[in-house]
Amino acid sequence: RRMAAQARKLPPRHDHSTFMGRMLYMFDQFDPMPLLATKEELKSAVKLLDEYKSGDTNPSMQDVRYAQKLVECCLHPDTQEPIPAPFRVSAFLPINVPIGLGLLRANAGIPSVVFWQWLNQTHAACMNYANRPMGKSAPILSEQESLGLPWDKSQRVHKRAIRSYMGAVGSAMFVSLGVRGISKHLQSPSMLLLAPASGVVAAAVTNLCLTRSHELSEGIEVEDSMGRPIGRSQAAAKKALIETAISRAVLPLPAIGITPFIFQAQERSAWYKWMARSMGSSGPLLVKYVTLMVISAVTVPPSFAIFPHRGSLQVSRLEPELREQLRNSSTSEVFYNKGL
Repeated sequence: RRMAAQARKLPPRHDHSTFMGRMLYMFDQFDPMPLLATKEELKSAVKLLDEYKSGDTNPSMQDVRYAQKLVECCLHPDTQEPIPAPFRVSAFLPINVPIGLGLLRANAGIPSVVFWQWLNQTHAACMNYANRPMGKSAPILSEQESLGLPWDKSQRVHKRAIRSYMGAVGSAMFVSLGVRGISKHLQSPSMLLLAPASGVVAAAVTNLCLTRSHELSEGIEVEDSMGRPIGRSQAAAKKALIETAISRAVLPLPAIGITPFIFQAQERSAWYKWMARSMGSSGPLLVKYVTLMVISAVTVPPSFAIFPHRGSLQVSRLEPELREQLRNSSTSEVFYNKGL
């Protein structure tokens, strides 16, 4: 008689408890190839993983790993619905490298600065919204808290997201143009090269603070090691916000902060001048595109991996009511979702 299939746990592809494991995971997420996956391939990947976990089939581990990668790169972890392709982590390099080149244009005028900062923050806002938490614990928005999308009134956008978008774009313009004006006044070419990075960092941190400031008063959900919810903690929210702000501030610095000086060195080289003479503007542009692509591909994933996505906090640092709730428990540490 056939024996019942035994359920299996899906092994993680990387160890998220170490920086190296998290970094390798993010390098995997930045691979643009999953963008080419069709809806049928995604459905097949989900089916294969479900059958593997239920024990109904025995696919090769290579097939399981590939299916895991497709699911993690393309589907929202809460809803298992496809994330719009331009807003997946896999699309970060193909979309942000051209935007980065626009931000780093030498001697760009004010309209150019405004356009590229707006485009950068618009894509960032859409990416944050598409990857937002959408689980059972996500609050249902009231009419006063949300705006209906013009093309679909059933989809509601939190007004806080609109405010954070406007604040991020505004801060990017203000800082970029401010640093640009100061550098011209002081006749400092180095400061002028750092103006785009200053605007991007200011916008990233402002976006985060405006979007998640309510967590400092409302707290975020904490759970035990088995994933059982305990309550909402303001202390955990503060720690999560600080960690995410540090990552957001560090993330653009290598690509947008260092690259302008590399571009400047390239422009003084003989081979670069030869390419400009023989190939026109296309040759130097290609060199800058490849340079920014390589620097971004190497430096951005580690920035996302600085802190664990699933943060931890000692029980002794929790609020008194939560400590009292865990007084007779053996739990010494709680965990929380840090956020993207």
